[in-house]
Amino acid sequence: MIDTLYKLTSKGLLKALSFILASLLFGLILLNSATFAQQFGGKIPYLAIITFYGMAILWIHGIGFEIKHTFWKIIFLPLLGYLIVLSAIIRILFQ
Repeated sequence: MIDTLYKLTSKGLLKALSFILASLLFGLILLNSATFAQQFGGKIPYLAIITFYGMAILWIHGIGFEIKHTFWKIIFLPLLGYLIVLSAIIRILFQ
């Protein structure tokens, strides 16, 4: 099941999307560092760690690393990275 979920996102365009979303989130954090600190580091500092985790997932996927072992495929599942990063981008831009 994990292999099929991982193969859903192994397409070239989705890898490019991963790279673009990770770069966009990095740029938003860099340019809006005060907003990021207030939104993600204030009351619940674990949100910042989860955001960096999602960004790391998409960097790994976007650069093109092929993960072989099922355990690491679970840890670095790109669908989870999309969920985390898209919600973080929306939160930074619209709040």
